[in-house]
Amino acid sequence: MNEYEVIKKFFYPLSSKKLSLNLDDDAGLLPSKNQIVVATDSIVEGDHFQKNEENPSLIAKKLIRANLSDMSSMGAIPFGYTLNLSIPKKLKKKKKVNWIKSFTKGLKQDQIKYKIKLLGGDTVVTNGSLILSITLFGYKKKGVVRRSKAKINDDIYVTGNIGDSGIGYKILLKKLSLNSTLNSFYIKQHKLPNPPVEFGKKLIFFANSATDISDGLLADLNNIILSSKCGAKIYIKNIPFSKQTKKLIILKKINISYLLTCGEDYQLIFTAKKKDRKKINYFAKRNLIKVVKIGNIIKKKKLIVLDKDNKEIIFNNLGFQHF
Repeated sequence: MNEYEVIKKFFYPLSSKKLSLNLDDDAGLLPSKNQIVVATDSIVEGDHFQKNEENPSLIAKKLIRANLSDMSSMGAIPFGYTLNLSIPKKLKKKKKVNWIKSFTKGLKQDQIKYKIKLLGGDTVVTNGSLILSITLFGYKKKGVVRRSKAKINDDIYVTGNIGDSGIGYKILLKKLSLNSTLNSFYIKQHKLPNPPVEFGKKLIFFANSATDISDGLLADLNNIILSSKCGAKIYIKNIPFSKQTKKLIILKKINISYLLTCGEDYQLIFTAKKKDRKKINYFAKRNLIKVVKIGNIIKKKKLIVLDKDNKEIIFNNLGFQHF
């Protein structure tokens, strides 16, 4: 199959016919009545997902959800995306077609789940690894939530649980081995993140600042305070962990410092005024997600992490470093 045939067979059914121009042109259209929000993210074979992953639909879903996590942190409503695929030459024709078939099945399932459509994209063949990239488009009728607007004395909140994905990654790398039930649980958390998309749409009603947790809780909180020219004080005892992870911590099978820096949680960290606590709890219950206050924004330009005895913990590494 040539590129045109692949597009028409696998990607055309996923597309927004009007905005994508039936995937016949070099670009797609965007509606212009609202403020357009654009996010982009890439994932690479061997880094973000296993080489020879047996279920390409999971790769598709992780790619979409990583971008949705970015969009959620802006308080925006997603509506469509473009997709770029760099497919290795080493894949034989039949295997390549089967891979794309499974991959587009995952795209379709998440398009339905999150109410988005494919707008366009590009495919190339490469001598290197499989690389996939999505540019996601959303909109806001009012302003977006920025990471640079945290205020002194703001509460700091986190959605979901921290560290489960990182534990799954350790298991996949064979650096940690648990029982089969736990292995399956953590690997699923890593391969199939669950960003709080609907809750993210409500951030504009209470959040002063926000970002998603992709590089690690500490690294992404540090991004907020650097952009906002302030500091933060958080408490280990307040960090939300799953019940499975709490047991691993007690048994000393996993280090808390790793959980705070491993990344790929694809949850939200945001700040808000104290007066908005009831509003935040209301939206959390309405969207059936865990939202936990972990600390406060402070004037001193420093990230302070306190243990259960309120003693400061020093971290040499705050999270994933791209360069």
